[in-house]
Amino acid sequence: MKYYIATSLTNAKSHNIVRDALCALGHEITYDWTSHGSVQQISVARLNEIAHLEVQGVLDADFVLVLLPGGKGTHTELGLAVAAKKRILIYADSHVPFSVGPATCAFYHLHGVAHFSGSLDGLASWVHAILQRTAPALEC
Repeated sequence: MKYYIATSLTNAKSHNIVRDALCALGHEITYDWTSHGSVQQISVARLNEIAHLEVQGVLDADFVLVLLPGGKGTHTELGLAVAAKKRILIYADSHVPFSVGPATCAFYHLHGVAHFSGSLDGLASWVHAILQRTAPALEC
């Protein structure tokens, strides 16, 4: 299946670990923004280009994996995935973002969004196992 990973630039290392593990399981990334890193200081034209590539990456994906913590871009990509009714899987190293409180986001709790917390080591296997099941419809 094709996927997109939404996360912050500070999580690029985790992004790449998960990307490599999912690729080893036969999945294909739609757009790997870590190949160019931050473009915030380059130019408006480059920001526009990257924004279009990232939007297309989300739209081309069968599922979107969100690695928390994430910033504005991560949550924008989550919103795109919700609007496009993509399958959404969210990872956090602890259950805190999935609990009621100031660290959560209402969109993490849409019916059909899957959560995983714990070690990054088991994430790719969990994603692969989740994808083998029939996907629930994302309800918005």
